[in-house]
Amino acid sequence: MQLLIQSGDLGPKWFHVALRAIVLMAESNELLKSNVIAETLGEDATFIRKMLAKLAEQDYVQAHSGRYGGYCLNKTPAQITMQDIYKVLGNDNETPYWSVPSTGSERFISMVIAKAEKTFQSVLADYTIQDILENRSR
Repeated sequence: MQLLIQSGDLGPKWFHVALRAIVLMAESNELLKSNVIAETLGEDATFIRKMLAKLAEQDYVQAHSGRYGGYCLNKTPAQITMQDIYKVLGNDNETPYWSVPSTGSERFISMVIAKAEKTFQSVLADYTIQDILENRSR
């Protein structure tokens, strides 16, 4: 999670790319190839494939291989919360307070960060991909 979110900030790169890729799939009536998603979002196709593979493992996305394959949503946009995506793709590289040299402040810092993360995820749970679709500006 970012420490400072400025107006207009899309958050961590992996998170906004995933949400935007899911919006593309939600709007499409056909399978989308990873290179098409990558080109549309201005991202690397390998990055997109790795992200979609994780989402497919958790049944949010269907992956169809082969020449005519691609990706599509496995759930309706109303069934997928922003928190779902954050949890599936989130980075678990946390630093336990007891694993660093002590200055005496680590436990309190850990408590504040955990509280902020819980609040952040609570807000994400309130919004679905459908909400993104309904509130888009073009």
